[in-house]
Amino acid sequence: MRADLARQIGLLAALAALVFGTFGLWPGLDLWVSGWFFDPAAGFAPYAEGGWKVLRLAVWRLSEVVLVVSVLAVLAGLIAPRTALRASRRLWLYIVALYLLAPGLLVDSILKPLWGRARPAQVTEFGGTLAFTPPHVLSQECTRNCSFVSGEVAGAVALAVALFALLDHFGGRITGPMRALVQAIILLLPLFVAVQRIAAGRHFLSDALLATIFVLLCAVLLKPLILRTPWR
Repeated sequence: MRADLARQIGLLAALAALVFGTFGLWPGLDLWVSGWFFDPAAGFAPYAEGGWKVLRLAVWRLSEVVLVVSVLAVLAGLIAPRTALRASRRLWLYIVALYLLAPGLLVDSILKPLWGRARPAQVTEFGGTLAFTPPHVLSQECTRNCSFVSGEVAGAVALAVALFALLDHFGGRITGPMRALVQAIILLLPLFVAVQRIAAGRHFLSDALLATIFVLLCAVLLKPLILRTPWR
C-alpha cells in the first residue's frame, strides 16, 4: 500500500474513531444539536417542507442524474470501446462503483438495518415513542430505514466526490476564481443536505458525520483500484 494512500485511510479511520469516541462519551451532543431545530409545537416540520425540501430534492435529483449518466457512459464504453468514452470509461466506472458500494451497499444494506437507531423525530426527547441510542450502540428501536447513518448525506457526499472527479477530468478550462467558485458550490451540496436532514429531525449530527467519513473512505479505497491513481 502506498504511503499516501495509507495516510488517507489512517486519517479517515482516526476521524471515525474520534466521532464514535466523542459521541460515546457525550451522547447528549446529538440531542443538543437536534434540539436547536426542534419546536415543541411544530416539531421539526418547518425544516422538512418548503424551500428546504425543494433544495434537498434538487440535490437528490442531481445525484440521480449523475449516476444514470455514469451508468450509461459505462455501458456505451463497453458497446463502443473505441469512441471518445474510452479515455474516461474508468472515471465513469469509478463513479458507479462509489454509489453502489457506499450509499447502496454499505449504508442502506448493511449499516441501517444492523444499527437499528431511531431517528430524532422518533425518540421520546422530541415527542416520539422510541428510545435514543448513541451511535456506538446497536439497538432494535428501528426495523427499517433507520437513522444510522444518513443515506441522503452519503449520496450527497458521493455526488460531491463524483463532481470533483469530473471537474478534474473535464474541467481543464475552468481555472482561477471560477474553478474556486465551482468547488465551493460542490462542497456546499453535502453540507446543505446534512444540515437539512438534521434540522428536519431525520438524522443526528453523528449520523451525518459518519456517513461523510464512510463514503470518503470508500472513495479513497476505490480510486487506485479503478483509476489506478492515488487520491491527491
